[in-house]
Amino acid sequence: MSIRQPKDQQKQLRYSKSAGNVLDVQQNSQYPLQPTCDIHIQAQLFPTYNTATWMFDMYKDDPTVKLNQIIIPGSHDSATDQMTKRSPYARFNKLHRISQELVYMWAKCQHHTIYEQLMDGIRYLDLRLENHQSGWKTFHGLISNCLLNVLDQVGRFASNHPREIIIVDFQHLVNFSFGDHINLMEYIIKHPQLGQRLAGNHLGADGSMQDYWNMDKNVILFYNEGFKHFSHLYWSRCNWIENPWYNTPKKSVLRDSLTRGIKERKQHKFHVSQLILTPDAFKVVSGFVFGVSSLYKLTIPSISDLLANGILQSLDHAARQAGNHVNIVIVDFYGHGSLIRNCLEINSCNKHTNA
Repeated sequence: MSIRQPKDQQKQLRYSKSAGNVLDVQQNSQYPLQPTCDIHIQAQLFPTYNTATWMFDMYKDDPTVKLNQIIIPGSHDSATDQMTKRSPYARFNKLHRISQELVYMWAKCQHHTIYEQLMDGIRYLDLRLENHQSGWKTFHGLISNCLLNVLDQVGRFASNHPREIIIVDFQHLVNFSFGDHINLMEYIIKHPQLGQRLAGNHLGADGSMQDYWNMDKNVILFYNEGFKHFSHLYWSRCNWIENPWYNTPKKSVLRDSLTRGIKERKQHKFHVSQLILTPDAFKVVSGFVFGVSSLYKLTIPSISDLLANGILQSLDHAARQAGNHVNIVIVDFYGHGSLIRNCLEINSCNKHTNA
């Protein structure tokens, strides 16, 4: 599968309501892929997909597929595109004694806005929230985006693309009192666009695409365990999703951990495979000496290399041997590798071989 990438990955793209990137599965590939289907049938697989509508395009003829059995591309610390070298420190910040500029170099994980990510094909969003003095903000070491703007972008995309299912995962909520939680949850439910698109947790992680489409709902929102009884529109992270973090800067350890995790995953939950390299303290401090002075410089060569050498295909093979499926896969700086292209290629292969 190949993807027509933006000409300049550093520049943020601007989309119309219906335009996305076009994924044409065989040509113009930045990285060669190992075939995941029989070579004789590859030519008839892999039609062209618009990244803004890939879920509907791929599964409109087979809507019984379960949502936790397809590969869903996601972004890690999704709402960090507005972070700058002068952003305030977040409360949940272990590097508060280090300069903001250095924290920024290792905390910013995405360049593109939430709406751009969704148009590019991302369907899982990882959000960390702080109740900051200036309002509800996303954070990762430093304060970043206004949450209200993030929710507006999700709501706009979900309303314009009602057959594309989006998973929004509130991983951490910092400095929220009980009343703050209630205020936030009520705000989301009453949001003029997003509130109308929230799917009830009765559909379950093993619900089919058709189940969600029949209900005309397409946003799954994960929230803290303690508030699962507030509304059926909030999904308990404890009950419905596995999201192991392997906390390693080494590619070999990450590959082995991801393989073990996908083999042991629980089939009634969503499962996140974090294709993430985490720098240790030595890496951060010595980065400027050894030429790896930012998360961007650590991630782009290493994760792009793993994707180019078929890590998702290997995980898919290992999962199927164990009777499981690769589900959600997240990366930093998703636009600089072949994550989305690989995910759609494997989904196309699996759709064909399971037919």
